[in-house]
Amino acid sequence: MFALHPVLNLCQRILTCVGMLSNALLINLVIFQSPKDLGLYKYLMVYISCFELFFSTLEILVLPELITLDSEFFIVVNPEHSYLPQQFLQFLDLLYCGSFAVSLVIFSCQFAYRYQVLKGNSSWVATKPINLFFWLGTPLLLASFYSFFVHEFLQKNDFCDVVLRELGYSEDLISDMGFYGMVFYPKLKDGTFLINWISFLGVSVTTGTLIASEITMIYFAYKCFDATKSLIKKGNCSSNFRRLQWQLFYALVAQTTIPILFMQIPMTMIYFSTMVLKSSKPFFGHLQSITISIYLATDTLPTIFIIKHYRDTVMRMICFWKKGSMYKVGPRKLHVTESSHSKHLHASIISTHL
Repeated sequence: MFALHPVLNLCQRILTCVGMLSNALLINLVIFQSPKDLGLYKYLMVYISCFELFFSTLEILVLPELITLDSEFFIVVNPEHSYLPQQFLQFLDLLYCGSFAVSLVIFSCQFAYRYQVLKGNSSWVATKPINLFFWLGTPLLLASFYSFFVHEFLQKNDFCDVVLRELGYSEDLISDMGFYGMVFYPKLKDGTFLINWISFLGVSVTTGTLIASEITMIYFAYKCFDATKSLIKKGNCSSNFRRLQWQLFYALVAQTTIPILFMQIPMTMIYFSTMVLKSSKPFFGHLQSITISIYLATDTLPTIFIIKHYRDTVMRMICFWKKGSMYKVGPRKLHVTESSHSKHLHASIISTHL
């Protein structure tokens, strides 16, 4: 089997739980400590944190195994490891693949929204139901398109079954598991290799969707940077507003870099090693499993520590906790000091009488 080593598995779960806590913290910060100028953007920030909470919960409950070997890449939900009923595993595996897509698509929508704010296009950014539906629904629409092609082209087939048997999975386990994956160059009985165009077609559409969203993200990121500079040069807004716009821009850039670094790059390594080199190793699947958890654990940190309102609140919480700890220890130390002083005074009185 190609499951993670128990130590790595434990690290993965710990990182995912850390991500859940940090997202819960950010949701509270955004709701109760946001500056007044955020507008609809506040809902987008909460939306991202709620999605990452959902993704983290799915990661813990489903426990997917990412298997890479030669020209094969599988995303398997093993019923022996998952906490959920077997009849839901195939759907949950597809939901996991769709969540991966949302993680990368969602930030292109955020950059597009930030650009509309900076350009003053109130018709796009006013807090109206239609705008809320558009900005929140677009990532889900693109992820649904991505998931549709995953379901249509990357389901289990005879080539996949042969590889799974060779990897040591039993027939019952193969039939019960949740599975999506691809075999780019299946080996036939006579030892020759075949090009599996179905896998190539499925990957080309899904990868093309993500690349299109990343191109959109880069385009609007540059436009946001340019618009923010122009806004600063005009000088017709307060220094607090200008400072907030830069903080939001830098936080969004940092928050976007994390899924690209920890999800897109490892996935590109998997595709390159399976499609081009035809000699992938289990290491790449294990790496992707760990880096997804690292993404979930760290993606909120730029927003928490770059935006001053949130950073100051967290620092006050830390200082309050430290003061509380000192207060708990303080009386004990004071009691010892007073007892020592009483003993010394008592001894002095006795010596005086003597």
